[in-house]
Amino acid sequence: MKKIITLFLLSFNLSFCNSLGLSQMDILILKKIKSLTDDNYMKYSLMAIAIKESSVGKNLVNNASKDYGLFQANIKSVIRRQKVPDTIYNRRFFAEKLVYDVGFSTANAIVEIDYWKKVHKDNWIKIWASYNTGWNYRSDIGVDYATSVFDIIKKLKYEYNL
Repeated sequence: MKKIITLFLLSFNLSFCNSLGLSQMDILILKKIKSLTDDNYMKYSLMAIAIKESSVGKNLVNNASKDYGLFQANIKSVIRRQKVPDTIYNRRFFAEKLVYDVGFSTANAIVEIDYWKKVHKDNWIKIWASYNTGWNYRSDIGVDYATSVFDIIKKLKYEYNL
């Protein structure tokens, strides 16, 4: 009986310690993301969005929504931001760039977050919601997304000590 209880407590403890299911490689990538900026809100937002959007790089392509890269940037937004014509060639080029160039993908995410940061005057709940839903940040989807990002950030800080 003691062995069963010990085994149960050990398995409970191990599952709690990795509630986001992060691998050692994921944690290394998140530490690298964290080192990119001194802005605490930005670094934790980037880490949480990388987890939420692409499972820290495991799902870099979403052809259904046309989102690509570590932070799942929407290709229409990227094309508009790059000030190039919206052509099949440019969509393909920038989609591949988002997938294969982590620096470009990260820069796009930072620019997107900075845009919403100005719009929402540092209201991070609205910023996270807008990252996913744009101007529909008050929608259930936007609010759920922001709540999820906030929950991931809490786990990163207090469970993973990142």
